[in-house]
Amino acid sequence: FFFACLASWNMPKVKKDKKLHFGKVKPKGREGKDLHIDNIREAIDDYDHCYVYDFQHFRQNNMKEVRATFKDSRFFQANNKVMQVALGRSQEESYAENIYKLSPFLKGHCGLFFTNRPKAEIKDFFKNYEAPEYARMNDIADRNITLEKGPLSAMTFPVTMDPYLRKLGLNTKIDRGVIILLEDKPIAVEGEHISAEQGRLLKLLGHKLVSFKLTLTAHWSKHTATARRIKANEE
Repeated sequence: FFFACLASWNMPKVKKDKKLHFGKVKPKGREGKDLHIDNIREAIDDYDHCYVYDFQHFRQNNMKEVRATFKDSRFFQANNKVMQVALGRSQEESYAENIYKLSPFLKGHCGLFFTNRPKAEIKDFFKNYEAPEYARMNDIADRNITLEKGPLSAMTFPVTMDPYLRKLGLNTKIDRGVIILLEDKPIAVEGEHISAEQGRLLKLLGHKLVSFKLTLTAHWSKHTATARRIKANEE
């Protein structure tokens, strides 16, 4: 018995196999930056036109619609410096002839758009595309909106919402199963920043004060190897 126990004591422990989880994981850090650069340069090889665009009031669902409209094209919204490196920041670094001249336009909220579609079609789409959206905190109101005192619509504001409305800053009471607003409440003031509470109230009331827009700012053509600024309201 003693020797059996000794043998058991000296036996090496067998490590359990680690469970490996396989899934779609986006690369991060340097690997992620290199992947963006490779993908952008691949697009430079594949497409005839590259545009820089600015965007306002970005919403993922609206961007998905735009991408669906241009399934044969490619959009990139990576870190601005990463996109600059992909194009090149000087004539010596330029991945394709003169495409480095787009790099100065990559600032603020912007992206790259690669396509083979005609320029007239692209300009027409970007000029006319606009998707109204609900304002978020720190957006600036473009009009005055006031919720007037009195009974609130039971369809929009059921009585169970009263505690929530009070948290949003409304002075209310309940009378015969209806929420009563006791005083006028400014929900948006033209020219002023919208608070988080105001943004929630505007959404409850169905007021969309901002629009998701895309504005072309520059263009590069592979055939002519030229890059140029696109002026506002340019036809």
